[in-house]
Amino acid sequence: MTAPESSLRSPWRWWVCLLLMLATIINYMDRLALNQLALRIKIYFDLSHQQYSFLESAFSLAFALGAVMTGILVDRISVRWVYPIMVLGWSLAGVLTGFAVHFWMLLACRFALGLFEAGNWPCGIRTTRAVLPPEERSLGNSIFQSGTALGAVITPLTVLALLRSADPQEGFRHAVIAVTGGTYAAVSQAPADAWKYPFRVIGSLGVVWIVLWFVTVPRRWLHTPQRTQLPTAPPPPPFRLILADRRFWVLLVLVVAINVAWHGYRAWLPLYLQEQRNYSEVGMSQLTTAYYLVADIGAWTLGGLTLVLCRWGMPVSQARIVALGLASIATLATLLIPWLPEGTPLLVGLLLVAFGAMGAFPTYFALSQDLSLQHQGKVSGFLGASAHVSLALIYPLEGWIIAWTDSYESVLAVIGLAPALAWLIVWWYWPREQRS
Repeated sequence: MTAPESSLRSPWRWWVCLLLMLATIINYMDRLALNQLALRIKIYFDLSHQQYSFLESAFSLAFALGAVMTGILVDRISVRWVYPIMVLGWSLAGVLTGFAVHFWMLLACRFALGLFEAGNWPCGIRTTRAVLPPEERSLGNSIFQSGTALGAVITPLTVLALLRSADPQEGFRHAVIAVTGGTYAAVSQAPADAWKYPFRVIGSLGVVWIVLWFVTVPRRWLHTPQRTQLPTAPPPPPFRLILADRRFWVLLVLVVAINVAWHGYRAWLPLYLQEQRNYSEVGMSQLTTAYYLVADIGAWTLGGLTLVLCRWGMPVSQARIVALGLASIATLATLLIPWLPEGTPLLVGLLLVAFGAMGAFPTYFALSQDLSLQHQGKVSGFLGASAHVSLALIYPLEGWIIAWTDSYESVLAVIGLAPALAWLIVWWYWPREQRS
């Protein structure tokens, strides 16, 4: 039995998927700490909406560069080494964010964070392809990708706990907020540098993951395809042939669309709830916790749905497109957000958005894994880079619209259309022989 075959049959392959999920949890905790602390950071550095959008743009541009860089590396060097280097890099960037003393240092840390965090997805997709057979990859990708939502679920409550550790009066301050309804004024009275402590603690978690990776994942499973080919096997097709494949361009549209919806809400939702809907910091944290918890359920449910439909006899690609369609329908709830009152109606609307926005990712990953074995890292890297270059251009536009309209709602309403439009393109242009 070859090394790849042994990994495909071993129950230990699901531990590897859980380890990928843990890396993604840490990745998202480092990323979302800024969003959960956005109001405090805006006050500390006296940032405008446009300046805050520049932090997101810097992250996205670096993420695009890092996705391409890691995609190329992981096709040439074993993911066993590339992955922990990426985790170490983003962990250091997260810790250093907690020592930022001016806007430009914060911007540089955000750029470094994006550069290394991008490696999580080419490395993770390469790993799931190595250890799982095709029919299990959507579920494996769901486990891997669900770390984004789990990390996001954990982050709000973790940040609140760490703020209370850094500031003994934090609990009393939140009690005052609950009684008075104050948000901005109460937060502005907190110790100026209390927001730094969560970055320092969360950024240190990557070291634990690196130890687990080297201790528990067998080296033989994480082969590099070029090194394991038989001498008589033909050379792999050049990457330019991937660019000539219609599926690549369909996936490009899809990945941009689902990232616009998911990351738009990641970036702006905490500020929207606090500054426009007048939620307290605790109330915002509780709602975003529920939002990301349901997002995680969406990733698991729609990824698992693909496996169930395949077991019932539906072709793999057709099952994936059905799951993607359900995710896209759910994201259309963004159109209702401006008109929903606070409380249960707004909560239900946001939970529908969360379910669909995250639920689309496992299907996208699975579709991208069908393009090429030898060039999987470059495919993931270039598609991810394209999505984040698009985000880098869109964030300043969103910041300008928010400043011009003095409202977050037009931005949050429109971005939910993107996945639905992309699904129509996938349904229409995905090659017929891949659908039936």
